[in-house]
Amino acid sequence: MNDFASEAMLRVVRAGLQRQGLAADGPRAARGAHVPLADKRAWLARLWQAHGPDAIVRLGEAVHGMDDEPLRLALSLARDPPDLLQRWQRLERFVHSRHRVRVSQHGPGLLRLRHVSLDPLRPPTPAEDLLVFGFLVALCEHLRTPGVQARPLGQTAWSRDQGVWCAQVWPSDVSSWELRWQARPERAVSGPGQATPQGWVAHLQGRLAADPGRGWTVGTLAQEVAWSPRTLQRRLAEQGLSFTRLLAGARLAGAARLLAADSMPTAQVGYVCGFADQAHFTRQFKRHTAMTPGLYRSEFRSA
Repeated sequence: MNDFASEAMLRVVRAGLQRQGLAADGPRAARGAHVPLADKRAWLARLWQAHGPDAIVRLGEAVHGMDDEPLRLALSLARDPPDLLQRWQRLERFVHSRHRVRVSQHGPGLLRLRHVSLDPLRPPTPAEDLLVFGFLVALCEHLRTPGVQARPLGQTAWSRDQGVWCAQVWPSDVSSWELRWQARPERAVSGPGQATPQGWVAHLQGRLAADPGRGWTVGTLAQEVAWSPRTLQRRLAEQGLSFTRLLAGARLAGAARLLAADSMPTAQVGYVCGFADQAHFTRQFKRHTAMTPGLYRSEFRSA
């Protein structure tokens, strides 16, 4: 499978180097192929040696100028840092990444995170740690999250504060981080009111279609329309529907639109629309359309 996330990160690194006035060289993937992990690690090691950790952690700031980067657009739909992290973790699972960001503590305006490897004998390098956390911090700020602060665990001073990376001596272990921000008050939600069944079903479908990649549950959808989960399930059942069916329909419809109207890689379409991985996307899409995503695109893609 074409690892669109790795390719997107390589684009971010190159844009981040250019943003800092540094040479944007590095490995390039053959068409439809991965860049070998060893090549990516060797490149980051060379950048670390040539420019130091400050340059690595600043690479993620490039997302502020990458308005057309599909992966950034998908992650930018997050409502707050915890939602962003859930989307990032789903991305790691979708592309079967060897590295994962784990949550060690979660509270209002607080996340403590650790960057780990599924292979304990091959942990992430410090350069990989700084690249990932610099990217996540930049994405949090891109969400217009107020008061973002970040630092490696154990440090007393903030490494990132008021939109600036502060001059410092980096610790030897940069795999664990503390992220803080000013938590926003819960936003008011509006339900479908006294609309007809057709109207409130369309209202629910619109909520799901606006962000199919969100980690929807019965509870989160019910909260969006100011109903209880039990009320939502009961009203859907009265119309011969279910939450699972409604969500699957929104994700499949969204995928069909993107396949027909966009050049986004099919794997990325699957991620953006909330499927677990590319195999799951292909299986579900074919079950409902009798076509694979690739065949559907070739048949119906707009000129």
